Amino acid sequence: MENRALLIITHGQFGIELVKSAEMIMGPQEDIKALALKPGDSVEDLRSEASLVVENYINEGKKVYVLCDLLGGSPSNVALYLLSKGVEKIFTGVNMPMLIEMLTFYKTAEDSEVLLNTVKNTAEEGIQLIDISFLKRGR
Repeated sequence: MENRALLIITHGQFGIELVKSAEMIMGPQEDIKALALKPGDSVEDLRSEASLVVENYINEGKKVYVLCDLLGGSPSNVALYLLSKGVEKIFTGVNMPMLIEMLTFYKTAEDSEVLLNTVKNTAEEGIQLIDISFLKRGR
């Protein structure tokens, strides 16, 4: 079984708070770190901090997956840079269903590709457009 770690990089406190919310549901988690790009922060500083996190995880023998908020934004550009530093895969559009699914199975899943495809599908299925008819189902 592969040893895995997660790094979440987002604009503002979104990723940090997302991890806190997931831990409120699932309890404390290991091998997960969230970094924030706050107004006035340097992208270079974020890149350096993220590189250090990735380097430490890799030195511990872990495969690193990065989850970021928005493809094309500074956090995803940092994530793309991290591919050259040994990051395995990047997910964009991080959301709660994605993170919960990843945290549920990233330590125990045997096959990384199955894990990643399952997480991607869960993230997509977690997005629903609901109107009043939703409330009338099952009545």
